[in-house]
Amino acid sequence: MPKKPGRKKITLDDPDTLNKIIALGSQGLTSGQIARCLGVSWSTIDRRRKENAEIEEAIKKGEALGVEKISNALMTSARDGNVTAQIFYLKNRAPDQWADRQEMNHNLDLAGILSNANSRILDVRPDEPGEQLNLQDARERTNVRTNAQDDQDDYIDNSDGASS
Repeated sequence: MPKKPGRKKITLDDPDTLNKIIALGSQGLTSGQIARCLGVSWSTIDRRRKENAEIEEAIKKGEALGVEKISNALMTSARDGNVTAQIFYLKNRAPDQWADRQEMNHNLDLAGILSNANSRILDVRPDEPGEQLNLQDARERTNVRTNAQDDQDDYIDNSDGASS
């Protein structure tokens, strides 16, 4: 039977291609970018890395080499007095001491807050169905006063018709 026409199968596990994958990964390229450089789709490289441990290892080795290069360059810059490199290093290596933001955790008892607020609500319903209460009567019935109410009463008592 004759072979079907189409693209020939791409091999990614030959030594030259594996070395290319390592070199590209060490430059900080992602799997998708490596795939484009090799002329294959991301799905092809993803499928092949699952099928072949050598390809997966080459990608991981390239990433590790890239991190190593940058780490060494960062450390050299920090040692040579680059303040930005020093700050970056400290924030990432000791974030509990050098982070810009401090994380705070708060626990809020919403049920308790609502219960407390509910207990402070004025009951201004009249005792008799036809009876109407004004605000002063409601305050006297409940004996509940706030600082704002006291301040308002002081203002009214001391104003003698003139506003202050």
